[in-house]
Amino acid sequence: MKIKLIGTLLITAVVTSTVYYFGLWDTISNWIKPENLKNFINQFGIFAPLVFMALYYGLVLAFVSAAAFTVLAGLLFGKVWGTVYVIIAATAAAQTAFFITRCLGSTKLEPLKQKQGIGAVLKTVESRCKKNGFQSIFILRCLFAPYIPLSYASGMVNSLKARDFFFATLLTNMIFSPAFVFLGDSLLKGPKALLLPVIMVIIVLAVPKILGKFHPPHTS
Repeated sequence: MKIKLIGTLLITAVVTSTVYYFGLWDTISNWIKPENLKNFINQFGIFAPLVFMALYYGLVLAFVSAAAFTVLAGLLFGKVWGTVYVIIAATAAAQTAFFITRCLGSTKLEPLKQKQGIGAVLKTVESRCKKNGFQSIFILRCLFAPYIPLSYASGMVNSLKARDFFFATLLTNMIFSPAFVFLGDSLLKGPKALLLPVIMVIIVLAVPKILGKFHPPHTS
């Protein structure tokens, strides 16, 4: 275990040093900025939505927060199509993560249950899904449980049906995504246009606190 940790640290150090040595840090950090990604995606013309969804899908699967890119969707494609593309990409990424762990099987993934991050999420999902899988995932999504760790952990819970996970994820994406997409669509339209989207975002961010009083995010 120590050898693996040392190896990981060495690889990380080598990659980081290489990036800095060749002056690639600024290039990489500038490239992933939303405004630069916008220019990059726009160059694909009619294929821009597919490129955006593929990028969004990959980022979510790789545990990268997609909040900025949800806002970017509104800036790029408007509130209607931006919302559609985000919902498709986010739901597809979650379902992929679910099936990855479901296909690997709980036996092979048994060691993960002992890890602090994914293990804690898994115990919460297992405990909640004993009664109602759809309701449990829906509530956990509304409590803003870590999006992709929850998706991977859910695949390890044999009692949870794939369709319950899918529809709970899809429904919550449909509920929460529009507020952030609308915010992106309004960014360049002046202060007045931002009023409603900002109120929507505030309401969305308040949901976990309100719901958490009735459904605590963690179980003992």
